Amino acid sequence: MRAHRGNPHSDRESGQVAVESAIVLPLFVFLILGILQLGLMHQARLLTKYAAYKAVRAGSLNSANMEKMERAAVAVLLPLISKDVGGGEYIKSIGSASDFAAKWNWAGVKTNKMPDANLKFAKVTICGPTKDEVGGGSNKEMDFDDPANSTGGFDEWERGQRTKLRIQVTFNYRMPIPFANWVIHASARNKEVPEVLRLGKKNTGGLKSLENGGASGGGSDPYASAASRGLYIFPIRATYTMRMQSNFFLSRNALPTSNQCQFAF
Repeated sequence: MRAHRGNPHSDRESGQVAVESAIVLPLFVFLILGILQLGLMHQARLLTKYAAYKAVRAGSLNSANMEKMERAAVAVLLPLISKDVGGGEYIKSIGSASDFAAKWNWAGVKTNKMPDANLKFAKVTICGPTKDEVGGGSNKEMDFDDPANSTGGFDEWERGQRTKLRIQVTFNYRMPIPFANWVIHASARNKEVPEVLRLGKKNTGGLKSLENGGASGGGSDPYASAASRGLYIFPIRATYTMRMQSNFFLSRNALPTSNQCQFAF
């Protein structure tokens, strides 16, 4: 009686399945993690838009006070603010007033300063009006409801912008999903893309930080510094404009000499 012999193709097929699994499984895992991370980033983007509205409203009512605008933005963004708990980001959910108060007392939240990175949780930049638009003088007060400040002149539309507060909120979003955070962060910063393949104008003035609009980071770049320690932070920006409901006090407000806002991500 002849002994039963196994299928000679079974070993080759099992080896092929193992190779295919080794190729497909990492891509599948990254796809799942990437979808989760992009979903959270989309949520952060929507929340940043609302934070810009609340911030500009606070500025409109409080003479463009920067501290009050940033506190208003942080209060809105609090549900997505996270902290490093040793090897990963922890996002505490907020379901009640006590949860809000507990998270507000996290290290750095009240002062709007990350304890482990040289960044604010939410940064407000005044896009306008500029000092030239409101008349310059350091001790001047501009009455928001004086028709002379917003009407008349050759370019009435431009003159009307003098009494409108225009701001940009930058939410420094700490990416919490492992592996996907590194890939998305590196892709956004073009770290692995040769310069000849990058789109846009060549930067001849040295590397700029992402905070100032650059794609790659130098030694003074807080985003690159945080990434070198495994903390991946992505700036999400939104802008909003609202008519002033209180006067500008130029002696107390650091109005810009030019528009320093960037295009929102």
